[in-house]
Amino acid sequence: MTPALHRALPALACLLLGFADPAAGSLGLHDRRASAFDLPVSGRLVGVPAGGTLYVSWADLRKLPVARLSLPNEFVPGAQAVTAVFLGDLWKALPCGAGSDVLLATCDDGYASVFTREFIGRYRPFLVLEINGKGPDRWPLPGWAFNPGPYVILISSSVAPGADGILDASHKKPWGVVRIEIGSLAERFRDFYGGPWAALPPRGRNGRMIWINSCASCHRGPGGTFGGSKSRQSFLALQSLAVLHPAFFKSYVRNPRAMVSEATMPAHGHYTDDQLSDLVAFVTAGQRP
Repeated sequence: MTPALHRALPALACLLLGFADPAAGSLGLHDRRASAFDLPVSGRLVGVPAGGTLYVSWADLRKLPVARLSLPNEFVPGAQAVTAVFLGDLWKALPCGAGSDVLLATCDDGYASVFTREFIGRYRPFLVLEINGKGPDRWPLPGWAFNPGPYVILISSSVAPGADGILDASHKKPWGVVRIEIGSLAERFRDFYGGPWAALPPRGRNGRMIWINSCASCHRGPGGTFGGSKSRQSFLALQSLAVLHPAFFKSYVRNPRAMVSEATMPAHGHYTDDQLSDLVAFVTAGQRP
């Protein structure tokens, strides 16, 4: 039996029994990369061994249902015409395994974004395939000083009203996406749901969601907890700071360079006092000053 047939059998069985959307698992997956614009996918995929990676070609992505959108000031000033695949449609086309409830995107600079199925359904994030009719093989476009490729994921209030008003909307707009993973939120953030984080009070639970949806874009958590690699600060160092100097921790999150001149972390001046207290309550769970 070929690997491709082995991967196709579970989805075929579901179709025959009437348990699946006809489009489910329909996206072609390849064992080897054939182009720099093939998108690596991993995680809880039916027929894929743990730790394995498969590849989706740009051409196959382009065959999925696409939306043509006009986005204002997204890459450069002015409106840009974008051809995109909604992550919800991409999810349906992948052979996602049981218990899958999150899509994780990793970028070439170590940045990362977390998209739960709930978020995907509510805010309709989309994978950009073309900008002004040009695919990633022709990016950056003339006059652009940067290349946002090979892939970009965006949200927009023009697609889902209120999307741009969520806390840290920019964390849901990763550029330079080089891998997606289908996984389980509880599994990939396992350490944050056990031990001292198993029975958090409401403030700590709020802080956990701030961490997962924002802080994890640059910071890894303890153990195997998912997170980006842009930050060189370990979770233990952040936790110690929040335990011993909570006021400094809050001020640093709000305006890093005001506290440390060489800081590279973006300012989060929009965080309220309550949100910062929630974050401290989460980070310091189970610790004593």
